[in-house]
Amino acid sequence: MIPYDDCRYCGGEVEERLERLDYRYHGQLFLVENVAVGVCKQCGEKFLKAEVAKRVEAAVSSAKVPVATVAIPVVRVSP
Repeated sequence: MIPYDDCRYCGGEVEERLERLDYRYHGQLFLVENVAVGVCKQCGEKFLKAEVAKRVEAAVSSAKVPVATVAIPVVRVSP
C-alpha cells in the first residue's frame, strides 16, 4: 500500500479508512460504500487515489440495480 501524503489543506496526517463516499455521476448522486479513502486526521478532508477513483466510476457506471435506495432530505438556505 502506497501511503498518502500529508493533507494539502491543513498539513495533517492522512490515514486510509473504508468509508461511504458521496459520488456524482452524470448529475445523479450515488452513495458508494466500502471505499478506501484517505482521511485527514486533523480536518477530515477526504482523498481518493487514482486507481480507487477509476474503480468507483466503473462500479457506478455499470451498476444495473443498486443494493439500496435512500431518500435524501433537501433544504434550502434563504439568501
